[in-house]
This record gives sequence, C-alpha cells and structure tokens, in this order.
Amino acid sequence: MTSSLRYRRRVSTLLAAALVAIGLTAVQGGSSAAAQTAGDPTPAQALRTVAQFRGVWDSPPTTLANGETVDAPLLGNGDVGVAVGGSIDDQTFYLGKNDFFSTATNGIEPLGRIVLSVPGLAGSGYHVVQNIAQAQVEGTYTLDDEKLSSTSWVSATRNLFVTTLRLSGSRSQQATVTVQDGHGKTPATSSRNGVLDADVQAGTTDAPGNPQARIATSVRGSAASVSGNRISLTLRPGVTYTVAAAIQSSHDTSRYQSVAHAAAAALTDGSPAKLYAAHESWWREYWSRSFVQIPDQAVEKSWYGSLYLLGSVSRAGKYAPGLWGNWITGDMNWYGDYHANYNYEAAFYPALSTNHVAQMGSYDDPILDWMPRGKAKAAAAGYQGVLYPVGISPNGTSAADDLYNQKSDAVNFASDMVMKYEYTRSASYARKVLPYLEQVGLFWQHYLTWDAATGTYIIENDAPQEGGVYPQTNSILSLGLVHLLFQGLIDMSRDLHINDSLVPTWQHIDSNLAPLPTMSRNGQTVFRQTSEGSGWVSDGNDVAVQAVYPGLQVGLNSSADLLQTARNTVAQLNNWHSDNSPATLYAAAAMVGYNPSTLMDELHAEATAYSYPNMAVHHYGGGIENLNVTTSGLDEMLLQSVQHDIKVFPNWPTDSNAKFGGLLAYGNVLVSSSIRNDAVEYVRLTSRSGGNVTVTNPWPGKTVEYYADGVHKGTLSGTTIKLHTTVGETVDLAPAGTSEATVRHELSQPAKAATTTSLTTGFETGQTQPTWTDTVDNADTHGDGNYGITGLCCGLTGPQATVRTGEQAHTGDAALMYSGYANGGSYDHAYMQVYGFNGAPLTVRGDTTLSYWIFPQSNATTPWVDAGSDNSTCVAVDLVFTDGSSLRDSGATDGSGNGIHPARQCGHLTPDTWNHVSVDLGAVKAGQAIGKILLGFDHGGATGGYRGYVDDVSIG
Repeated sequence: MTSSLRYRRRVSTLLAAALVAIGLTAVQGGSSAAAQTAGDPTPAQALRTVAQFRGVWDSPPTTLANGETVDAPLLGNGDVGVAVGGSIDDQTFYLGKNDFFSTATNGIEPLGRIVLSVPGLAGSGYHVVQNIAQAQVEGTYTLDDEKLSSTSWVSATRNLFVTTLRLSGSRSQQATVTVQDGHGKTPATSSRNGVLDADVQAGTTDAPGNPQARIATSVRGSAASVSGNRISLTLRPGVTYTVAAAIQSSHDTSRYQSVAHAAAAALTDGSPAKLYAAHESWWREYWSRSFVQIPDQAVEKSWYGSLYLLGSVSRAGKYAPGLWGNWITGDMNWYGDYHANYNYEAAFYPALSTNHVAQMGSYDDPILDWMPRGKAKAAAAGYQGVLYPVGISPNGTSAADDLYNQKSDAVNFASDMVMKYEYTRSASYARKVLPYLEQVGLFWQHYLTWDAATGTYIIENDAPQEGGVYPQTNSILSLGLVHLLFQGLIDMSRDLHINDSLVPTWQHIDSNLAPLPTMSRNGQTVFRQTSEGSGWVSDGNDVAVQAVYPGLQVGLNSSADLLQTARNTVAQLNNWHSDNSPATLYAAAAMVGYNPSTLMDELHAEATAYSYPNMAVHHYGGGIENLNVTTSGLDEMLLQSVQHDIKVFPNWPTDSNAKFGGLLAYGNVLVSSSIRNDAVEYVRLTSRSGGNVTVTNPWPGKTVEYYADGVHKGTLSGTTIKLHTTVGETVDLAPAGTSEATVRHELSQPAKAATTTSLTTGFETGQTQPTWTDTVDNADTHGDGNYGITGLCCGLTGPQATVRTGEQAHTGDAALMYSGYANGGSYDHAYMQVYGFNGAPLTVRGDTTLSYWIFPQSNATTPWVDAGSDNSTCVAVDLVFTDGSSLRDSGATDGSGNGIHPARQCGHLTPDTWNHVSVDLGAVKAGQAIGKILLGFDHGGATGGYRGYVDDVSIG
C-alpha cells in the first residue's frame, strides 16, 4: 500500500471519534484502563494526582517565533496543535498540523492563525492556566470591574478547535475573530451559512502535492457578521459565546474543503458540550493508565506535563510529529523533520515505560515509507539492505538527505521498534516492522568486518557524530544499537517461529561484536566514542554513554567493572543540562545505578530552570525529544526491566517515600509498587500477555508472600523470583506475613510523605557525603552560579567544593575544602552545589537550626590568598528550598546578627581559625522544605584567591 493511501485510510468520522473517545484505538499490545485488573486503584490514583498540576502565566508568553520550543500555553490532539500567545486585545492562536510538510522544502510549515481581539479590554490583567488534566487552557482577563473568561481546547476526537468566552460586568464589548495563514497573512476566504472558510497551503511556494487545508470558523451564542477574513460580534455580559474552527487538510481527505465547512456549519449551540464530553473521556482514559507519586513535586509535575505534551502531539493513524511537535508557529529549525540521530526516536521512548504505547502509533510509518529510497541509497553506495540519511520527512521524502559520515541512522530508527516489541511482545507488531528490521540487519550483516586477530566484528568508517572524519572505527553508539537490533531480530523471529536459517548468523554477530571502547580519563576508566577516531569529546552530547541508553547494553545485572565504567562516563560527561544530552542521559545514568540523589536534583533543575510554564523541558537543538527527560529518567529510577528482570526502586534515594502504578515492564507486564521508610511495601504485577516473569526480590534474604488473582499461593524466596503467569493474571508479592487485604489497602493509599527533618555530617567516612564535587550550581541561581570566578591555581579550571582529608578539620579527619579566584568583576560570585535532597526534602520546623563551622584561610596558612585579603571570609552555607527560594535572600541573620548572605559574612569571620555559624531557620522558613545545600562565595569587585574549609554541618 502506498504512503498516500496509508495516511488517507479512515473509518467513518463518527466511528473513529467514538472509538477514540472510549479509548479503543488500535494499538499493538495496548490495553485500556478499563481492561486493567478489576479493582485496580491506578486510575483513581492517577486522576487524583494529575489534577494537582497546572501551568500558570500572569503575563503573555514571549518565546513564540524563534523556530523551536515555544513558552506558550499548548493544546493538541495528536494531529492539530495550538499555541496561545498575546493579550486579550490581540490574542493569537497559532495552528499547526503534523501533516503540513511542504513538498517544495520537505519541511513542516505553520498552518494558520486565529486572532481574537477585544480592544475594549486592552491593558487587562492577564491570568492563563494550562489545565493538563482536562487538556484545556483557561484565561481570565480583568479590567476594573469587567472580566472576560475563556476556555480553549482542541477536541481529542475531531480536528476542531474551540474557545468559549463569557463576559461579566456592566458593559458589552466588541470583538473580532480574524483568520490568517500560517505567516500572519490574509488567505483566500469565502463565507456561507455563517461560516468563514479560509484556505491555506503549506509554505509560500506552489509545488505538486503541496498540502492544502481549510480552516472553517463559526461563532455560536450571538449573531455575528463576516467580512473578508474577519468575524465581528458583540460580547454581552452573562452570555456564553463559542468560537469553533474545524481544520481539515488535503492529507485528511481530498474533500477537505467541504468536510471542514460541514463540520463548522453543523455545530449547534449544544454541540460543543457533546464534543467536550468525548474529549474529556479520552483524556480521562489517557491519564488512567499510570501514575507516579514522589516527594519532589516539581519533578512529578514535569513527568505529568511531559505526558500531557506526548498525548497532544502523537496519535495512531495520524502523521508523526516532527522535531517541534504540532506547535508550528513559523519557520522551524532543521525543517522540523524526523531527525534520525536520536531526536525523532527520543520523543517516543516515554510512551513505553509510562504505559502509553498508543502514542507510538504514528512512529513507524515515515520510516517504513522511506524503505524504497533506503534500499536505493544503500545500493548506490555498494551496500545491501537499507541506508538512511540524518533527516527524513513524510511519504518517502527528505529535507536533509545526507549521511554526515554516519551509518547509524537506520539502526537508530530501529531502536523504538525493538523496544516496543520487548515491552509489548505483540506478534502483530513484530510482523509489521520485521521487514524493515531485516533490511537494517542485512546492511550490518554485510557491512561489518570480521577481525580474525581479535575474533570480533568491527565497524569501520562510521562516525559517532555528524561529520566525523574517517577513520572512525567501532562507534560506541553503533555498537550498542547494532547489538539491540540483532537481539530484537532474534527475539521476534523465535516468537514467530521464522528466520531459522538467519538466527545463528545474528547470534554470532551479537555475541562477537567488538567490545565497547574505553579509555582512561582523570584517573578513571570511561567509555570512548570509538576505538579509533573520536576519543573523548566534550561538546554537550552524550554519545559516549548511548550504548547504555538507548542501546540498552549495560544495566544493573552487568558486571561491576562495566557498571563502574558507565558511571564514570556519566560523571565526567557532566552534561545534565546541555543541548543534546538530557533526552537520553538521565535514563542511562539511572540504568547503571548513578547516585540517585544527584539524579533527582538534576531532574529538579530540568523541571524548574530548564522548563517553561507549559511544562515543556527545553534545550536548544531539539524540541519534543525532551519529553523523554523526566519521564524515562524517573521511570528507570522507579522500575527497570530491560535485562528481562523486573526491579522496583532499583536506583532510588534513601529516606524518600514514593509510589507508582501501571508502569510497563518488558514482557507486557504492568507493575505497581510503593516504598516507605526505605522498605518496599508490595509489588503488583499484571501480566497482559502471560508467560514467564522474573522479579528481583525487593526483600533480600526474606521470604515473600505470593498471591495470584487474590488467592494465596504460598511463599517464595531467593534473590530472584521466577513466576509463570497466565494472560491477564494479577500477582501480588509482599513481605512475609503481609495479608492480601493489607496489600489492597496499601495500593489504594497515596504515597506517604517523608518526614526527614535533620542532617548531621562531618564529611567523615560513613557519614553523609556530598552529592556533588566541584560543581557550580547553574540551576537554582538562574544560570548565574559562577560569575567571574576561575580556578585558584595549578591548572584548576574553576572554583572548588570538595571533601579533603588530612588537611584541616574541626573534628575528625575530613572537611569540605572550598577555593576560587576572583577577577575584580562587579558581581563576582560562585555558588557550588554540595548536597541534594529533592528526593527527600528536609522539612523545616519552627525550632530548626542550621549550624556549621568554617575555617577561612589567609596568607598566613595558604600562599594562594593575598596578604591582607578577606576574600576567604565572604563564604556561607546557603540553602535552596523546594519553592525555589534561597536562604541567602531570606533576610536571615546568624547568631551574631550578621546577614547569612555570603557577601554579608565578609570581614565578620576570623581567618585561620574555626568560626561557628548558626542560623534560626524556623524563624524565616518554618513549614518549608530544603531541596539543596550550596556553598557560596560572593564578593563583588574582589580580586585574588580565596580558600578555606567547612565542617560539622548540622540541620535539625
């Protein structure tokens, strides 16, 4: 079947709407919430949790037309997307659509704009809320005693955008609704039966097959007049008005004009309520699939916000979203296409572990449509199988038809397909994608070189990054993905009982690929990008660790040496907030057991400093790829299964209560669990496909109660628990002596809040160690954690905050050493991250006190501080609270009456001796929670070095 037919096939409009409304879209391995276990509390917990989170604006968004992620309120139905910009006297709804790729440029183009103007309310107060639970945007615009309230939504079941308006006050207001093309110009229009029809095309250049679309707009609630591209109406107090725009493209139907007009004309005053009921039903079912509950509310909000955006950008049966989703406000960077080297793939990864597999329904089509060109491209280069470029577009087109010296694009595309199969074990899905995967396998089967000297297959002339100059041998990225490819091919073929003659060859390749290249850096063994060619590259990418994720070749069941190498690589990359790493780095770090407190604090920064109010995590270089930052990063901390061994809370911070329900594990198993006071309370497994399931015993050395469909089956023991399940069977595992009634009760309860209220550390072995070493806090200081501070001496590249032993200590043998060099800038300062508690924030009581000892050095005890300088005294322990506020700016003072801001400590500490500093936290921050401890130097205009020690920090 050709691609054009693929995208045009439709059941009837009413049937499709009905199916989607009740959650019955065709999804391999999918299951509606209603089909989950009877009495399953997941839907209720999920709906209650997501209802807490909203995006809020008190002024209009400002990042709307830079060709990338926008900071506006967002709406979408997996095809049509709407971004809301401007104040109420000139409010613009930017319309985008996933299929609106110009055939002239093969880049995605904006579809149109609807401008709502109520000029009499110019200067109104602005308060807009993105309500993700109900997938709508609610606006309130107040001027003196007049208030206009609006509610906007994109129907989940039809391509219909709706805005309702209701005015309160004593006066009527004149309003206009203007329809424009995607670049804000006047399109061709006509009007009939009170409907304004505007016809637009993708881009400004005519080309064969260029998409066309109609925006058919009508107003209900009052008589309205249409002139040109504008509808004029009078808003009267107490009356509800509905502006509705039906949107159809030539990819939807060749009758797009008549279909859009008919949809708008058919609306009656009561129609929106019926449509909204279907819309609400779709989103209720969507949210019911899974939930997480963790102490860090910012990260939890980001998890739900990312899922809201995922549900808004992608649906089965629609065109797949490009780099920026369906929020297309102008000319988009990189054509907004399907970039093969991680960007396109990453946007879909979160659909798997979060149990939203349906949102992957659009992923495969553009890749499969490209197969004829992929075969031709491979043949032209003298290869077998398929060869894909860095960027493809819909219907077998490409906006960036260049390899950039990479051979990995096709196998990168394959990663989502293999993952989806391993999660769902869907035979029908395997049959769909196997022809593509076999062609990718054919390429690598013949491209690999057998090295008899080492007994391994090697990969030659394949750059790990775009444009890498040959020779490039054994790209670590390709090694991981090729392993994953052949492992998927073997699993699918065995399950389908096919390819018997090929499986041994695939097994030999998988077993004998060259080892992941390593090198020594800063005294540690780390992964290297290639065995010959690129070594260690510090450019904001995380290629060196992508064999872990998405390659999935290292996990907690791997050897200790391999895990340590992976953790070393994550630490030395230190790319938590770079342009191109976050979408995959967090999941990789969690999978290898990287410090979970660090992970949680860096995720907190992603959710706050690197997120817009619309909950979109944003980094330059990619848009919806960042949907995977919090989702998969957090999920891999809560649940791991990629080594076919289910582990609950495998990499979770201590003293951090948490709970999750309905997350998906390999083998099509839904998992729910809870941890309280560092002990797992239960594990619930719902086996949707049946078969064998392996679980790491969450209660090491203890026996486990085993319940199947509510019936006690006895006890189990061992490091791992192996179960045989039937289709639809629910298994509950719990500590010895736990009744099924207790498990059911715990399942129904929300996560219990942690009650951590104290910290005491002298930095000694066995005491709580810092979360970070020598790390500037660029997140909670709004990107300004280091201003003008360089390394103190000896080739140091920046300020320090690190534990030292055998130098100076107030008690014991260890203390936290700090140092840096000020260069005379007016705002010279450096705030260093020391401890992170976002996994289990420290609660401040009324009587909570911060105390610490500090030893600021002068020239008498270190040659690196100038004689007579008091720089070393301009240092203080700082706290960042979970609401984003800081101790330094709270107005708090120490026991001597000096401000606790580091700049206020200057000259008040005695050099070369231990000074005790205490702060009454309860007096200024009672009831709040501490998310992070910093150590700050702040001395504007200072020149020269500073150095000293901090010891015996106590909060309690």
